[in-house]
Amino acid sequence: MKTCHQVFFGDARELGQITDGSVNLIVTSPPYPMIEMWDAAFALMNPRVESALADGDGAGAFELMHLELDKVWRECFRALRPGGLACINIGDAVRTIGENFQMFSNHARVIQAMGAVGFVQLPDILWRKPTNAPNKFMGSGMLP
Repeated sequence: MKTCHQVFFGDARELGQITDGSVNLIVTSPPYPMIEMWDAAFALMNPRVESALADGDGAGAFELMHLELDKVWRECFRALRPGGLACINIGDAVRTIGENFQMFSNHARVIQAMGAVGFVQLPDILWRKPTNAPNKFMGSGMLP
């Protein structure tokens, strides 16, 4: 019987308990850096995140948050068997830091980090949402 591991973000200790090369498929939707609802979770892992945000350093906070996710990508690579797949659902973020409104390209940063640990990128699937209206939060309506 195959085992299914369910690991929640913020408890990377559980990832370390998974045997090297024992996982066939990873599917995850991690917290998106620079989405305000995840600030506290990232700050618990690295208090410098909160300081960077308070100082108006969006680029610094973005990188600090991704450094926490990078630990997860390394563990995923270690646990994944050769030929296994990792499917990551990640969204970019727009946010105002200080007086600057900007986009933070999470997908590009995740692709770079995963490549750096040894993952080979396959074609991505781009989900274009027609709106960010509250009634479209979990789906794109008529556009799959």
